[in-house]
Amino acid sequence: MPAGRDAAAVPLALEALARGESLWVREASLSMLPLIRPGDELQLAPLDSRRVGRGVLIAYERGAQLVVHRVMASSGSGVVAKGDALASPDPLVPWEQVIARVVALRRPNGRLVDLGAFPWPLLNRLLGWIASMGSRLSMETDRTAPPRRLRCLVWKTLRLPFYLVRLVLR
Repeated sequence: MPAGRDAAAVPLALEALARGESLWVREASLSMLPLIRPGDELQLAPLDSRRVGRGVLIAYERGAQLVVHRVMASSGSGVVAKGDALASPDPLVPWEQVIARVVALRRPNGRLVDLGAFPWPLLNRLLGWIASMGSRLSMETDRTAPPRRLRCLVWKTLRLPFYLVRLVLR
């Protein structure tokens, strides 16, 4: 999900984060629906790789854009992340490209959501686990996998918690 379409967004974000500052960016894509919608603002904070686990929202650079997706897994070489609205995960993102974590959301109506405050760490972990299960289901292609229609129905059912969390944010 591009968090900004301006070509200068990545260098400016890197500069601010390198100084230890946080910054706000505006969401520009649909890949994190329904939790994050275009027009929502995301507060990015400097990355502490010890605090990057399943479910955490991170910002990474892809070309000249910032992408914000949910971490599904992390290792010494990088993270596997995925947009909540996407069926498949992104390719492995090396740690050098992961530039920040999302610590807060601000809705167009002005409501501020601190993702570090209870219950968000638990909800994000739960959503990360659900996203991981959904992506495994969408990637199954062998003959022992359930039929495509059933996989599609299960994937849509796994999306319900994301919509329930969105209702909490209103």
